[in-house]
Amino acid sequence: MNRSMLYPTRLRARVRQASEALLIALALAGTTAFAEPQLPDFIYQGRLQQNGAPANGTFDLSFALYDAENGGNQVGPAIDEADYPVDDGLFSISLAFPGAFSGTQLYLQVSVDGVPMLPRQPIATTPVAQFTLSGTTAPAGGDLTGTYPNPSIAAGAVGSAELAGGAVTNAKMADNAVTAFKIATDAVGSSEIASGAVGSSELANGAVGTAQLANDSVTRGRIAGGYANGAITLTVSAHDCNDYNASVPGVQAGDIPFFAIQAGATMPQGMISSR
Repeated sequence: MNRSMLYPTRLRARVRQASEALLIALALAGTTAFAEPQLPDFIYQGRLQQNGAPANGTFDLSFALYDAENGGNQVGPAIDEADYPVDDGLFSISLAFPGAFSGTQLYLQVSVDGVPMLPRQPIATTPVAQFTLSGTTAPAGGDLTGTYPNPSIAAGAVGSAELAGGAVTNAKMADNAVTAFKIATDAVGSSEIASGAVGSSELANGAVGTAQLANDSVTRGRIAGGYANGAITLTVSAHDCNDYNASVPGVQAGDIPFFAIQAGATMPQGMISSR
């Protein structure tokens, strides 16, 4: 088969010249996942035209990496595919360049039947990205720390902006996690205090005065110390006006006496009393 000079095209482009006997159009496509970062594979798809029509048959293809668009040094060995089939102008091939991709820009040179297709095509973007994503381990960044595949959340990475409303409930709070420093002034009212939560140990000395006591809230049972029951019997004449002294056994200085008239007691006519 007669083949004259071959001319490549860039990605998604095609070179056409009237004097050409054979045109080749090459395009990078998607990549194939690879297990180890030292063995990056990617799928290379191309279109081969002969005399302006899609080529059919077999062709000797060669692929090599270089560190420069022109000249430069070859990176790793070339991949040679003899008698590679081309169907209706299309071919697809998996290429692997172990250890070649280290983050620098590389260029792919394709040769057909020993004739290099120039200019070389930059390929750093697609294979290197796949090289990074498919690595078995890599350092974490941003709000994560450690290494993949098992990074953890970095200390201090979760703040109020990262928490949804109502996301932190009692079950998610450690014991003693909320201190007085974390509570805003006047944030705790009576509705936030559980029944029976405030005992004598939670009250500061002098915190409860008469203003804090409801009317009739202090009964004899709320007063510390003992108390004694006794009976005093007095005989008072009608319309009598006298002072009577009563003696109660066991009364000491500072005690508070309570006197009550028993139910059913009768008072003389004209008696004025107070309870």
